[in-house]
Amino acid sequence: MRIVITGEKGFLGIHLTNYLRHILKYEVVELGRNFIEVLPNTKEIDWLIHGACVHRHNNPEMVLHLNNEITNQTIECLKKNNINCNVAFLSSIHEDAETFYGKSKREAKKQFENFCLERNTNFVSYKLPNVFGQYAKPNKTSFIATFSYNLLNNLPVECNSNLVKLAFVTDVVEMVCKFEEQEIISRAITVEEVYLLLIEYNKLFNNSIFPTFRDKFEFDLYQTFISYKNYKI
Repeated sequence: MRIVITGEKGFLGIHLTNYLRHILKYEVVELGRNFIEVLPNTKEIDWLIHGACVHRHNNPEMVLHLNNEITNQTIECLKKNNINCNVAFLSSIHEDAETFYGKSKREAKKQFENFCLERNTNFVSYKLPNVFGQYAKPNKTSFIATFSYNLLNNLPVECNSNLVKLAFVTDVVEMVCKFEEQEIISRAITVEEVYLLLIEYNKLFNNSIFPTFRDKFEFDLYQTFISYKNYKI
């Protein structure tokens, strides 16, 4: 199977590429950041996993504008070059929210779905929760990455009691790479609860004590935490 991923250099893209290439043994085509320019040279694609998007901007309205631009350019490129592929769209649980980011996800999802309907190809969409794990960038990609890095480097942590839905990146990747419509399983927990767990892991780690885990989520959280021990920003 031949797979193309937009945004393959990002946090989730790196994990998707590694899993598809090294575990499933599929061919993954590298597009890079200027994927619109490279995509026309890529023929006979089985699946396009579309993950490229803008998450935030100093001007919130630009999130909608830039993401619409990415969507329009990608679909126009596929049409112009007669690339009729299946599409797996990486959406977000925020797609139902009345935010510029949420609106951009709704609009992009509809456009890619229409593209597949016109060409009689398969379309699947995944509403991703907050994804955490190794390679997420502190102060950018994941608050868990930020907390872990800061605790391990004796830096201050700003915490709140907001409720979030979390999913471990390996679990997300396995679901996405089945290319079947399904709900991404997540864990509802407050930011403060995560912070308290990470504080405990930091204390145990500094004393060379391995934690006792109550469930898989805590094990995954610990794996993520220790991955930032030697992380360089």
